[in-house]
Amino acid sequence: MTDPTELVPRPERPLPDASRARIRAELLSHAHDHRSTGPRWAVPLGAAAAVALVAGMGVWAVRAGGDEPEAAPAAGASSAATATPSAAPSDGGTSTPTAASSEPTGPSSGTRVGTGTCEQELEYVLEGATLALEFPADPGGQTSIWVKGDRFVLCDVRDGTTTVHHPLPITPRDGVDAYAVSSVREGKRVTRVAGGAQPPGVEGFDVVYTFPDGRVQQAEHGRDAEGRWWWRVVHTAPDPGGSELDQPPIQVEVRDARGTRETYTLAWGVDTCAQANHGC
Repeated sequence: MTDPTELVPRPERPLPDASRARIRAELLSHAHDHRSTGPRWAVPLGAAAAVALVAGMGVWAVRAGGDEPEAAPAAGASSAATATPSAAPSDGGTSTPTAASSEPTGPSSGTRVGTGTCEQELEYVLEGATLALEFPADPGGQTSIWVKGDRFVLCDVRDGTTTVHHPLPITPRDGVDAYAVSSVREGKRVTRVAGGAQPPGVEGFDVVYTFPDGRVQQAEHGRDAEGRWWWRVVHTAPDPGGSELDQPPIQVEVRDARGTRETYTLAWGVDTCAQANHGC
């Protein structure tokens, strides 16, 4: 017979999808912000650790207190915003918890992650950011730049998916982070999007990408109402399938009118997953 004084552990419940997406965005953003301060080989390890941490936090949070996990809001997010909890047991911990939905939902909009408007998807990435510039719509979608304080976020809407990049400083920093691309697969196509702020006072600034299919693509440029210049690149190609590591890497060349040139090689899975609101 079971000892009546023995505590019955409460069943483990998964972390809600909205909380998981928010925590993932925080961790990956932190990894990108600190990437330039450590050796390059440390980045994949840090990114892997971040993913592992997100996967384990649902169980840890429930075991630690027995109540719904209370995730801290991301940078710029409202402290009053909380994830919608699953049905909580009311019989001392012996009820079977309600299964979490397999459809990820937006933080407060009730829409699936990646299907809301830019404003909705920005809620846990850079809440309160305002529209600075919309690039001319292309046949597949629309790219826009959103600014808050000294940071900006690129938002790209196409094929029914809204992709929000990690926040970056408006004043560009040296390094590959400023040229990372997001990767969105739709059917048998993959779309890579990159964009950012041009260094102030630099004449003839340009960014040129060479993609695995051999296409060389020059950035488009646009100026916002405050006189700031921005650039973006959108590249859509058939998805070759298989491992990306079997493909040639994406190459980036940054140049200006003085003849200065910098070249970068994007690392698959690190520099090709710039999105913050959903996975690659």
